[in-house]
Amino acid sequence: MLSHAFSPWHGRPAHDVSRPATLSAARFFFIFLAALTFANAAETLSSSTDSNAAILAEASRLVEAQRLPEAREPLENLLRREPKNLEAVLLLGRVYDRTGRRDQTIALLEPWIESHPDNVRLLGLYAGACMLRAGELGVGFRALRLARRGRDLMERAVVLDPTDIAYREGLVDFYRQAPGLAGGSLAKARAHADAIAAIDPVRGAAWQAAILLQDKKIPEALAACDAALRARPDDYIALFTLGKTVSESGLRLNDGEAALRRCLAAVPRPSEPSHAGVWYRLGRIAEHRKDLPAARAAYEESLRLEPQFNRPAEAMARLDK
Repeated sequence: MLSHAFSPWHGRPAHDVSRPATLSAARFFFIFLAALTFANAAETLSSSTDSNAAILAEASRLVEAQRLPEAREPLENLLRREPKNLEAVLLLGRVYDRTGRRDQTIALLEPWIESHPDNVRLLGLYAGACMLRAGELGVGFRALRLARRGRDLMERAVVLDPTDIAYREGLVDFYRQAPGLAGGSLAKARAHADAIAAIDPVRGAAWQAAILLQDKKIPEALAACDAALRARPDDYIALFTLGKTVSESGLRLNDGEAALRRCLAAVPRPSEPSHAGVWYRLGRIAEHRKDLPAARAAYEESLRLEPQFNRPAEAMARLDK
């Protein structure tokens, strides 16, 4: 008769009292399995995030040390896994730009410009790549379009962050070198150099020296470089401008070479001339000395660093005549 008695649980017969316990065990098993799966997924995600952060940190260290080719592949692989990682995009953009892969730089950064219109680092890097690529292309519709787009976005970066002189430095370099049709203007170059000088007098003087060189005022340019270097002996732009002035004038060759070699011992900022440009100027100084093997070696190193850099290629062709 007990077998037909009712359990106090839900009116079930007594012989069914084991079923709620069985169901609870099943539910517990599935809940435990789901929790374990979630924990494993969370651990995998955390491990992946930590791994990506480590890759970014190491790539950043390599970029700062100018070991750019070593940083490229890890960053490319990271972006295949995590294509929306902006920090990886910016680092890889710097690697492409500094190794002369400016079309790749532009293609990488361009999709981000519309979605991040106020990111000054993105604007500055993309604008700089556009302006430099325009200079490499020389004449043509694409060169003109890139030059104007780069100029406009760099001016926007200045508006967004007027105290960071790097963006103004990019504009000084552009305005003093670009043809008038593309927007070049020594007056605008001087205006930005004066604005830099108001923030950093030594740096401003170095850029003013570059403009004096553009005006073919060689003695004044050399004097301005000397003054800037007395105030700040390690200023990269002042060192480079002294070397460039020497390479174009043929005056003070030893001073110019020493200044450029000090540039090679430093890491240029994105707004500063690259080491490829430094090697090109060392080649020009070697030519003034009639040391053609040294000139050729310097031009070859410049091209190795930036294969798209047309000036050392033109210089090599001149040596071959």
